[in-house]
Amino acid sequence: MSCNALSASILPVATATPGANIAHSLATAPGEAPSTIPKPAGTGAAAASMEGKNKVIVVFKKETPAGEIEAAVKDVESKGGKITHRYDAALLGFSAEMPDVSVSSLNSHPHVDYVEPDGEVSIYAKNLLSGGKK
Repeated sequence: MSCNALSASILPVATATPGANIAHSLATAPGEAPSTIPKPAGTGAAAASMEGKNKVIVVFKKETPAGEIEAAVKDVESKGGKITHRYDAALLGFSAEMPDVSVSSLNSHPHVDYVEPDGEVSIYAKNLLSGGKK
């Protein structure tokens, strides 16, 4: 089997796996951030099991008053969400696990800069030195 045929046969399986949307949405151009959280691909039991279990990072605009951020935190918690980390140095915001309704609400919040999936990202670096030259 050729490499292209193998890739084509694996592709539908790879894109149907949970997390595929998150990996895709994290691949944005430098300086850009996704403005919405992608919905899980598919329907039925697999999609239903993902409903309401969004792990996201919420980033507020720099001029946002602390009271607005606190109000958003309380709103997320009142809808069953859980704040997992707060950010107040390099950016203003928090990471959380929250239901879809909270994600939708934050995406339309006037002080929110962006909401993006929270997930592990890794890089692979290859040693570019060869032949012992430095």
